[in-house]
Amino acid sequence: MSKAQVLGPRWLLPDALRFLHAQGVLQLRSLSDALGEGARMGEKGAVRQIPLAGADVATERSLEEISRRLHELLVALPVPRAGVQEDSLPDVTSPEFLSRLEALELDVRALNDRRLALEEERDLVARYERLLTALVPLPPVLEGVEHVETVGILVRRDRPEVLTFLEQEVGRITRGAYYLLSREVDREQVGVLLTVPREFARELSHLLFERGITEIKLPGQYAGQPLVKILSLLLRRGQELPGEIQQLDAELLSFSRQWHGPLGRALGAAQDRLARLRAMARCGETEHAFVIAGWVPAERCGRLAAALEQAFQGRVTLVEHAIREGEYAEVPVVLRNPGLIRPFELLLSLVPLPRYGSTDPTPFLAGFFPLFFGLMLGDVGFGGLTLALALVVRAKRWGGETGRALTTIALACAVSAIVFGLLFGELFGELGGFVGLRPILLHRREAALSFLGLALFLGAIHILLGITLALWTALRRAKGREALAKSSTLALILAALAWLLARLGYLPPPLEKGALLALAPLLVLSIVLEGFLAPLELVITLGNILSYARLMALGLASVMLAQVANRLAEVFTPAVLGVTAAVLLHGVNFTLGLLGPTIQALRLHYVEFFDKFYEAGGKPYEPFRLTA
Repeated sequence: MSKAQVLGPRWLLPDALRFLHAQGVLQLRSLSDALGEGARMGEKGAVRQIPLAGADVATERSLEEISRRLHELLVALPVPRAGVQEDSLPDVTSPEFLSRLEALELDVRALNDRRLALEEERDLVARYERLLTALVPLPPVLEGVEHVETVGILVRRDRPEVLTFLEQEVGRITRGAYYLLSREVDREQVGVLLTVPREFARELSHLLFERGITEIKLPGQYAGQPLVKILSLLLRRGQELPGEIQQLDAELLSFSRQWHGPLGRALGAAQDRLARLRAMARCGETEHAFVIAGWVPAERCGRLAAALEQAFQGRVTLVEHAIREGEYAEVPVVLRNPGLIRPFELLLSLVPLPRYGSTDPTPFLAGFFPLFFGLMLGDVGFGGLTLALALVVRAKRWGGETGRALTTIALACAVSAIVFGLLFGELFGELGGFVGLRPILLHRREAALSFLGLALFLGAIHILLGITLALWTALRRAKGREALAKSSTLALILAALAWLLARLGYLPPPLEKGALLALAPLLVLSIVLEGFLAPLELVITLGNILSYARLMALGLASVMLAQVANRLAEVFTPAVLGVTAAVLLHGVNFTLGLLGPTIQALRLHYVEFFDKFYEAGGKPYEPFRLTA
């Protein structure tokens, strides 16, 4: 990353911002930083903030309001897939645009209001249709009353006290002038139809509201009619409503085909103008010149400088400055990895970005994550299924760029699982023996201790690599004491591991005594350099290495579950039942074999490995660029 300043005549600032916006390379710096550097260019206080004048403030508010309204309008419209016949809109800052926008809003609001009303009517018709279908054999009779109000209620069957309460309270309110019908609607609900004189309708609604009883009030056009006729009308209306809603959807889609594109471009134009207006307030100026400060990727800085030189005929120039270590916290981070490694940046995105000037762990993720995954899954059959799934997802192009990155990671993990499956001689467990597969490296089930040793060996390499990366960072920054401390820690852990391996017989016996003699002075050196917590750090590091035993545990669990599945095929009769049970259990094992290794491999990186060297706190690179 390069720290850059763009300088030029004051009157060219709007044009320079427009040009930089189109280039989409420069990330603007904070105003305080820009003013600080500007003051060093001339006399102190010569550079000042560019304030937004009254007209600019009004324009900013107007553009904010226009952006909000355009966004809401686009959300309300369906996205057209084909048959686009676009119209045009005036410039977003013109008075004609506001009048056209208001007219479009009214049209869309009217269509959506009509659709919402139809949907509410459809839901109401469906609920009342179910209720009346149950109650229509019981016609209500309320003699001596001409104007009545009918209310429907659905009551849960496990709450019979509600019906008792309704009869008591409604009888009290209407002084007995009511008619109540109830019948089971389904296994969970009882339908209740209450008919009361219209003069008591409001008091009845108030009672139901107070007691939290939801009423399904009969629409006005059906009130006072016989239940059989109401049911007939509701059934007819229920058949009409889907067609009316579909017709409205077609109108909305037709409207969207005409206006979705222009509205989207208008939103982009409004947001771009708003961004340039706010960017101007982050710039500095002197009596005759302007200053724009920001960050540019180092490889693009020269091209941007040449483009500015050509576009403004030498009147606007770009100046690079050295980045001081004290500024690392505010420098944006751009990860640069080769094509095969870049997809693993997706795994790194689950944690904060690395701080500028620190180590990018993506290449190590690309190496160790598939290795750990394959060691845990370690089966040719399961690896082949993973490979097939990844290829299908990749061929279907599901998930866009993210899906492509995920399938690249999955392919690497699948190949690793297949390789380890060949080394362990496993194909859906011991079924590999039937096709001639034999363990090359070890038999995971019969050599559990060797498998554990392999897992811990890889864990030791991983942890020592993390400490080595911390040492390398200290050396790059010329921090001698920190580098010496990391060197002593690294040597101390190596000596401890050498003593342990010699003690267990994996290394020549003379190394045991030499490693033991080296431990004391190395421990003293660590305490001198890092304080009395150095021994605790050693214990924590050895504990981190032991955490890699989970590689063995999950791998062994997968083997045992596969063995159980294969035994089921032999035990159950008829054979079809046994094979079915085995396939189902293998499916469960495969699912667990995808989830468990993924989670544990990530955990080993994030918790044990990154803890040794990773410096979080990097800021994402967000260049000043057009929205479209």
